[in-house]
Order: sequence, then structure tokens, then C-alpha cells
Amino acid sequence: MSAGIIGCGTDSPTSPHRAQIVYVAMGASDAVGIGAFPLENGYVYKIRDGLKQRADEVILYNLGVSGKQVAYIEDTELPTAITRQPDVVTIWAGPNDLIYGNTVEKFENSLNNVLQQLRRQTSAVIVLANIPDLTQLPRFLLVPDADVTIARVIAFNDAIARQAAAYNVPLVDLFAGGYAGDWEYVSLDGFHPSNQGHAKLAELYLDIILDDF
Repeated sequence: MSAGIIGCGTDSPTSPHRAQIVYVAMGASDAVGIGAFPLENGYVYKIRDGLKQRADEVILYNLGVSGKQVAYIEDTELPTAITRQPDVVTIWAGPNDLIYGNTVEKFENSLNNVLQQLRRQTSAVIVLANIPDLTQLPRFLLVPDADVTIARVIAFNDAIARQAAAYNVPLVDLFAGGYAGDWEYVSLDGFHPSNQGHAKLAELYLDIILDDF
């Protein structure tokens, strides 16, 4: 999924400084850092580094697994995330569900449970990203896919927006930002974020997260 420069948030004298922040990243290949070189240029690791403005120590649990859909996040990543009792959670889900032909309803039900359980069982700052316009990515411009349509992208994003609103979760709006259409943000595989794309993702997440610390 596609979304460079991480230049968000400078330390303010009034910003509280913590001894420790526990950060859990939930998602798929993008959380792993696929598309970035090396993988530690991935957005999750850049968010970790950005959080060091607010704590002496940042502990990262990156639960992302390449190729996984929201049902895996719900069944496998969610219980682990809760046991870590995180201060910060980032989630990026939906692109794989859309590409593999899952229904919006199935996706939204799982996302609802993920957000509901995180709200009930943790006090984390949760930030969610939506889906960029996948139809603008080189992969789907070169080889169109019947499951990858602008109508489905919008329908999935409507579901993400509903759940974000229901649980008061701020949203990184990759669709409105038009990042998929800016190919400097897309890696050579035509699908995942490039180094610049990962850096932009981290910037967008951190702009929201650091407001809460």
C-alpha cells in the first residue's frame, strides 16, 4: 500500500517527558517495512524514533506480518497488542482485504472488534490509516484487477471512517492526500511505499501522535 521526510514535531518546553513509551504497530507488509531499504527505513521504525522526543526509552512491538488481512490482525495481533498494554498503537489495515476480494461488511466487523477491544482493554493513543487510491498504483495500472476499483476503495474507506468516528480514533487520510498517485512515494515493486513513502507515512502518523504526548 502506498502512501518523504520525517520532520514532525520539535520538542516543546511544555511537552511532558516520559521514562518509557510502549508502541505497538499492527498491520501487514507495510508495517514490516517492505518497500523500504533497509527495512528499518520503514514507517514503523521511524515512528519509534520520533517518539524518542517524548521518552527516555521507546519499546516497539511490531506485530505486522506480510500478506495478512484484518481477520489475522483481529485473531492474532490484537490479543498480543492488549497484553503489551501499549501507550501508542498504529494500525494500517484494509488494502489486502480489498485486493483479495473480501466484502466491506466482513472487513468492518473485524475492524470494529479490533478498535473496540483496544479501547476497552488499553489506554493507548490509537491512530488508524485509510486506503490510498490503489487504482493509481503502477501495479494496478499495468495489470488491472477486478477487485481493485475506485468504488471499492471508497466503500472500504467509508467503513474505516465510520469505525474511526465510533471509537474516536484519529485518521491518517492517505486517500485525500493523493499519495498513491505520487510515484516518488511508491517502491519499485509498484505497490509498497518507497523510502520516501514510508517517511511520509511516519510524518503523518507522528503529526497526530505527538499532539497527545
